[in-house]
Amino acid sequence: MGIDHDTAKFAIESIRRWWRHMGKECYPQAKAVLITADGGGSNASRNRLWKIELQQLANEMNLAIYVRHFPPGTSKWNKVEHRMFCPIT
Repeated sequence: MGIDHDTAKFAIESIRRWWRHMGKECYPQAKAVLITADGGGSNASRNRLWKIELQQLANEMNLAIYVRHFPPGTSKWNKVEHRMFCPIT
């Protein structure tokens, strides 16, 4: 399922695979990608590994990547996240 035990690398690999298999085809004229992420854990705004991996992905895809973090406590209102918890666990 994943390529690494670190979830920052797993998150970046998920974005990479989405871009290769779907994003590139659906958005051939794209010059940038916008990622929305919660504010904690492996993709937190202060996580160094997340930033390094994200920059490597941007270089690889030759696209600008923008990340917008949700404020603390908002993930409990994310309907997609709640639907995914059961299948993932």
